[in-house]
Amino acid sequence: MTMNHPEYETTLHDELSGVFKYDLLPGETILAITEHPVRRRERHPSTTKELLRLTRAQHINDIGKAGPSIASLALEPEVGIDNPDNEHLHLYEVVFGRDSLRVAIDLINSYPELARTTVFALAQLQGTTYNKDREEEPGRIVHEARDENDLLARRLTLERGWHWPYYASVDATPEFIRTLTAYVKRSEENYGFLSETYTDRDDKERTVTHSLEMALEWIATRRLQNSEGLVEYKTTLPRGIENQVWRDSWDAYHHADGTLANHDQGIASLEVQVTTYDALLDAAELFEDVFDNLSRAESLRAQAQTLRTAILEYFWTDEKGGYFVLGTDRDDEGNLRQLKIRTSNMGHVLNSRLLKGDEPETVHMREAVVNQILSPEMLCFSGIRSLASDEVRFRPGAYHNGSVWLWDTHHIAKGLRRHGYTEAADDLDRRMLRVIDITRMFPEYVRGEQDGVSVNTHTVELMDATYNRINVVEQPPQEVQAWTVAAIRAIKNRFRLRAS
Repeated sequence: MTMNHPEYETTLHDELSGVFKYDLLPGETILAITEHPVRRRERHPSTTKELLRLTRAQHINDIGKAGPSIASLALEPEVGIDNPDNEHLHLYEVVFGRDSLRVAIDLINSYPELARTTVFALAQLQGTTYNKDREEEPGRIVHEARDENDLLARRLTLERGWHWPYYASVDATPEFIRTLTAYVKRSEENYGFLSETYTDRDDKERTVTHSLEMALEWIATRRLQNSEGLVEYKTTLPRGIENQVWRDSWDAYHHADGTLANHDQGIASLEVQVTTYDALLDAAELFEDVFDNLSRAESLRAQAQTLRTAILEYFWTDEKGGYFVLGTDRDDEGNLRQLKIRTSNMGHVLNSRLLKGDEPETVHMREAVVNQILSPEMLCFSGIRSLASDEVRFRPGAYHNGSVWLWDTHHIAKGLRRHGYTEAADDLDRRMLRVIDITRMFPEYVRGEQDGVSVNTHTVELMDATYNRINVVEQPPQEVQAWTVAAIRAIKNRFRLRAS
């Protein structure tokens, strides 16, 4: 069903209160609420089966042989069960750089071949030139690798001006470095991978080492583009992806009063800086241990230290007991501003070397982040909310403004365990397993409700007059999200090893 209510301004009509229960922000009106048929499942999903489907493998020993994981799939229909299929469940059945790398690194201990072939395939797609329509840059790792004749690709080109492959991501490149180095450092037998050759987009034969150097150069170039040395993003297209990070919904980056970040200037996201910091350290270790290039290793460590200093200076606030803000934007004169909202991104700092050490300031920051992450505003029944429940734009079913993403919670749990918070990490793992048990799928995300597990069953479209655009504030999740499958597989493997 689709219900249109243009007369609404600040409150909801009684007949819709059971569908969308939350007050509207100033300037918002409801355009439509579309209900989607519920796809009932009798069987519990299998991580093995879905991994095979996502990686196009026939047998578990073949995972990785066909290349990277695609981002998502719909569950296969069950015999005898009415399972209506819908177009919205088939949006991401292609390789996404960020997603495939996250899957590869989460599963690297079990399926190292997947990490190898993911890196190799993304090196082949790595940017070699400047192209505004693709947002391609030399060294940049692809965001979305659609064929230009794909029906959805053609629609996106027509409606948004994207050309293919599309490179609008700033986190995929440091994630590429992290996955490449993690694979090489697993064993001396893997050192030869750096000399393997591939054909790049210009039909030139290159080595994997070349792709690493290109990625490092891309990071260095980005950091030189602002005086603070941050990795910022800003789309080059009128309708390009505005937030070129994992929180890529258009309203995810905002200030404490709900005002959106200034996308006419550069925006820097916390977790991108943290991932880049670790990527630089990973590369330094590689140059020292594998290439015996001590001067290059020292240079990369110096770059990492400079970035760490910037992160602590520009992304930390002592407000509300202390926390890392979501990111920074700039006013129209280019002055840096903090996006002072509490999000799950701060938890990514824990799964990093950024807060390693016993210095009093480091310990204070680390403990403050743990307290924030485990606070009632952040922790809910299903895991860690993407946005704290007391923030202005919080809605439990919003894509990045209140929902729980299982890969995100898993990443935070690994960080808690890294710093000795084993009980809290195990608790998060159990919450995620409960989500799978209840939903009987591997959802892209679930609602950030305080009690119980639930998924969106409606698409809710609002008109935001303040920004003169439509906001799809709720939508059903993808049923089999690759990085959710990878996170659950990793959790089960860890519990299995502990029990043995």
